Amino acid sequence: MDLVADHVGIVVSDLERSKSFYRALGFTDGDERVMADKTLSFMHLGDLAIELFAYDDTVPAHELPERMLGFKHLAFETQDIDAAYEELRRAGVIGEDIAIREMPGGWRLLFFPDPDGMEIELKQA
Repeated sequence: MDLVADHVGIVVSDLERSKSFYRALGFTDGDERVMADKTLSFMHLGDLAIELFAYDDTVPAHELPERMLGFKHLAFETQDIDAAYEELRRAGVIGEDIAIREMPGGWRLLFFPDPDGMEIELKQA
C-alpha cells in the first residue's frame, strides 16, 4: 500500500472566522465547494492541507475533555517559538493567558484554541 497524507478535516461553526484564524497561522486559501448542506473550504500550509466543514445547520458546541478518544490537536513545528508567540499575540490570535511551556528534553510548546476550541500546538525542539 502506498499512502500519502492528503488533508485533515475540521468542522467549524463560522467559516469566515476560522479562515481568518488559519490565515493568521500562515495558511492560504484553496478550493471551496458549496454543497446542499455545507461549504467545504480547503486551506494550505506547505504540504499540509486542512478542509474546513461549515454546515448550514448549527453544529452544537461541546466540551473537549482532556482525554477524549480521537483527534486531540493539530501540531506545527517552528524554529523560533518566541517570535511565533509575539506574532500571534499581535494578530490577536492568543491572549495574555497563553504561555510557552518549557518541557523536559528542551522542548518548548505553545497550546491555544482555534475559534471553536480545537487545540493547536506549536513546538520548538
